Amino acid sequence: MPPRSTLESPIFSVKVARSPLGPVVKLGAEHYLVSEPEFRGLAGFRKLFLRSQSELFSMLTRATRGTPISPPRLLNTLEPTKTTILGAGVTFSNSLRERRLETMRAGSLVDVTDDGRPTPYDVVYDPANPPEVFFKAIQSGHLAKHNELWIRPDGAPNAKMGSSVPEPERVLLVNHLGEIIAETIGSDTTARQLESLSPLYLPAAKTYPGCTTLCPWFTVFNSELPREIVKISMEIIRKGKTVYLDSYTSDQMKRTPESLVKHARTLAEGGGGHFKHGFALFTGTGIIPPIEFSLSSGDLVIIDSPQLGRLEAKTRVIKYTI
Repeated sequence: MPPRSTLESPIFSVKVARSPLGPVVKLGAEHYLVSEPEFRGLAGFRKLFLRSQSELFSMLTRATRGTPISPPRLLNTLEPTKTTILGAGVTFSNSLRERRLETMRAGSLVDVTDDGRPTPYDVVYDPANPPEVFFKAIQSGHLAKHNELWIRPDGAPNAKMGSSVPEPERVLLVNHLGEIIAETIGSDTTARQLESLSPLYLPAAKTYPGCTTLCPWFTVFNSELPREIVKISMEIIRKGKTVYLDSYTSDQMKRTPESLVKHARTLAEGGGGHFKHGFALFTGTGIIPPIEFSLSSGDLVIIDSPQLGRLEAKTRVIKYTI
């Protein structure tokens, strides 16, 4: 394949993922290996994200001047036990409404009417106040495989707290210096009925084995070009039929990504705002399935974004052995 001409259109973004062959870059339909030996292997992949956003983009685009390879098998991009995953909540208006209604349902699945009373969620929705930021997965140890989506046993249909939902979200990858260097999509899966019983159950409802699933591709944007509005859609297929479909756009978010990162950095060890291995940050969802909806084992969840990639994950109920 001849070298890419300098007269071609500028590259708006490239994608990078882990594979058994090493870091692999995707541009359009073509795949390329990162050739520098220092970036091979698990530790090498982590070194990619010690660079600035502009350095990372330049290095990955250089890889696309090499010879394309066949699409490789992909691994979870975040290395288990190394990268902390954080979540931000109540950043969209429909998320605020759903959380408000949860305070009135008190764990039930009945539909209720918003009576206008202020709740704790009104406080975190107001940009004048700090956002809700929480630990979604401690050092990515709660990360499911990128083609699986896990449900708590007590959040499965017919269980005591039997209502769980996927929450399709834009996810920011932040380096150790606090700079947003890449983005992807993922599911901030939640045992909704458990969380609605009391906000104090949020850790159990949202931080459990397999509670988060990430697209294996991270998108690195060209910082010198204008950014598109990010669109995210979710389709849930059950026994071959679509049972849920919706979408939203990033401009509907109440807060900026930078403001969420700023507050997330206050959770870093040592008080200096620096996570040693960086962190991934879920930014909240603009899709809320109706209260009567719940995931079932075997559902296929498809989260898709023209800008950030596509995630297809089959649901299953996990089993605790404690």
